[in-house]
Amino acid sequence: MTPHRAPASHRQLVVATVAALVAVALAVLGTLDTWAGREVDAALGRALLAFALARGLNGVISVVQGTQVALEPGGLGVTLTPGEILDPVNDLVEQFSTVMLVASASLGLQKLLLGISAWWPLTLLMALALAGWIALAWRGGGDSRARQWLRALAVVLLALRFAVPLAALTSEAAYRLFLAPEFEASTSQLEGARSGLAERADAAAQAAQPAPDESLLDRANRWLAETRETLDLKARLADLQQIAADTTRNVIDLIAVFVLQSVLFPLAFAWVAWRALTRWLPRSLA
Repeated sequence: MTPHRAPASHRQLVVATVAALVAVALAVLGTLDTWAGREVDAALGRALLAFALARGLNGVISVVQGTQVALEPGGLGVTLTPGEILDPVNDLVEQFSTVMLVASASLGLQKLLLGISAWWPLTLLMALALAGWIALAWRGGGDSRARQWLRALAVVLLALRFAVPLAALTSEAAYRLFLAPEFEASTSQLEGARSGLAERADAAAQAAQPAPDESLLDRANRWLAETRETLDLKARLADLQQIAADTTRNVIDLIAVFVLQSVLFPLAFAWVAWRALTRWLPRSLA
């Protein structure tokens, strides 16, 4: 003899009751809010770090653009102006800093919405709606229309209460799964580019300073050094062009990372949640 199985409607009521209790407990304890707040803070910290990196890189590039390396071995003048190579990169970095400011503002807005969704009257209304719906469902009979409307209200309040925390958690999970290596590699390379350009700017500034009284041997050594630098002019230009190309690629990668995490991932989650809600509510009220 097979064991007796409860009717499907009874099992569904048990599952719905347990789910409602878990939802109310999470809302009251604020567990999801705490986790989501930590994740948003982490994302906001990365965005502000990238913004500071962009502003620092912009400043260093501006300094390098204003330098001219003049080499005059044997009276033959050769002038290297890095500005023409770095000017497009500087424009891109300025746009990148604007994107990072927008991304930081978006993450700050998510932080504010987390506080709003955790507002205790909203939690109270959600708990009351869930309790009323579960009570009517277990009671059975009565006005089924009222029960359906109460269930729809409970679902809407659940969405308002948990949509922002879940969006923040899913966005951060997607970042760690897909975007974290790209962010770490790009920021590390941009830090290296900034340090390298800063060293070039310092070297150019020192070279531009008037030399003190030199002996004949010092002048001969300086002449030989300048001659070597002149012969290495193409290599220096190629080095700057490589820095410009690498910086451009890394900046574009970081723009993609933060647009995905701070804008597209939350919007995608909101769209999926809205589609599910709008498809389910009409059927629940039928």
